[in-house]
Amino acid sequence: MNPVNSTRPRPGKPQSAYKLKQGLGCALTLGFALSPALATAQSESARIKQLLEQMQEYQRQLAETNARLQALEKKDATKTETQGNGLGNNGYANGTANGNGKKVASDTATAKARNIQEQPDVEDPATAKVPKERFLKGFYDGGFTLRTSDNRYSITINGLAQARYTLNLPSKYTGSDSQTFDLALGRLFFSGTVFDPNLSYFFFYQTSTLANDNRVDTIDWWGKYQLGDWGIKAGRILPQYSRQFYTDIGKYLFMDLQAPEYAFSLQRTPGAEVMWHADKWTVSLTAGNSVRALDSTTQENTNLKLAGIARVVYDVLDPYTYVQETIPDVVERPQLSLGAAFGFNPVDTNSSLQNTIAGMDTYNGTLDIGYRYQLFNTEAAFFWREDHRPKNTGPGTSDNYGWYWQAGYFLLPKRLEIAGTANQVLFDFPDGSSYKNQTIGSVGLNYYFYDHNFKLQSDYSYITGEDWSHHSLEDNRFRLQGQVYF
Repeated sequence: MNPVNSTRPRPGKPQSAYKLKQGLGCALTLGFALSPALATAQSESARIKQLLEQMQEYQRQLAETNARLQALEKKDATKTETQGNGLGNNGYANGTANGNGKKVASDTATAKARNIQEQPDVEDPATAKVPKERFLKGFYDGGFTLRTSDNRYSITINGLAQARYTLNLPSKYTGSDSQTFDLALGRLFFSGTVFDPNLSYFFFYQTSTLANDNRVDTIDWWGKYQLGDWGIKAGRILPQYSRQFYTDIGKYLFMDLQAPEYAFSLQRTPGAEVMWHADKWTVSLTAGNSVRALDSTTQENTNLKLAGIARVVYDVLDPYTYVQETIPDVVERPQLSLGAAFGFNPVDTNSSLQNTIAGMDTYNGTLDIGYRYQLFNTEAAFFWREDHRPKNTGPGTSDNYGWYWQAGYFLLPKRLEIAGTANQVLFDFPDGSSYKNQTIGSVGLNYYFYDHNFKLQSDYSYITGEDWSHHSLEDNRFRLQGQVYF
């Protein structure tokens, strides 16, 4: 049979059936021929579809990121709001309105170019349209300071380090010979203003290795609002009681407090203080928790009694300020001030430093005088305390006394100063103190490299006294201290 003619229609079959059969054959032949190309095209189409889906996902993520950045920029921009600074009818720089109808600076160069990687994140205040009075200025002004031009916001950081060497050569009833190096004080201070130039804050941390200690404590932490001649302070405060304890410890004539200050001063406590100053008078009133001695670590009140302290200072001449005991310069005008204070303190913890026991109520008083002129400075103070004891702990009442005097003179102005002091503490009944009475006489020599910021102090002390067994106490002490204060 001729294969070529095998597809011809046979007699009697319709012509259309032949054509349909012939078309199906051609289609099958063409389909087999094109099947690899169709498979390849379908594969490429799937890859293109996958790439499109990935691009759409990236675009969605980018849109979400931009939305978040814009939200953050609006949030940051609200910090540039001002209040009544005369920059426009509503006192605000040009920008968009916030929920209170006030304008904020949000259309900044950094915001516009946020997606450019080379654009820095720190905005220039002028370019960002931040009001000039909100520009932060950094400088040294008695400390490292950041402050806005309107002084509504500021922070000043100060630091103090006192490295001390001590040699003690006591009698047999006083202790044993010793010499030691100490970090007498390490302090970090923070102070400034917030919201209003009259609203100030102050706090600092302290560390020391004296008395075989090595810890960091929060000392003062308070806020103060000044309204003209009146001021109110609240927090953990240092009440204005004794003159020396309220003086800056980095600006003492000698390197430490006088012994009666440790024995009788009313130191820090959580509470509130109201102050008034006008012309030559300064008055302060303080109410707070029981005032603890320096050898106590507790702070919370244990009963309903509160401590109360009142102090008054009168400047006879120019004020003999609390700021510093000695000024490494010539004082052109004489300074003379008189002070007096009275305080009631319910004692909540025992103290060997102050010879007190818990449950005791004390009535405290002090008088002081300070004078300074030319190259000479001097001050003195007297202390009294009446103790009221709980039942069955000793006599119902007893009286204790203390005093000190000190003076300094610059042999070389601004550089070399000689100093002398004498003080005494007299306790009436043994309530924890190791001695009944103590008298100290000291001479010192101070050299100022850079005012109180960098100085070297030295002193020799002869210490005598008596314990409760009537043993004589005696000690020869030499100290050398270097100070850095910024």
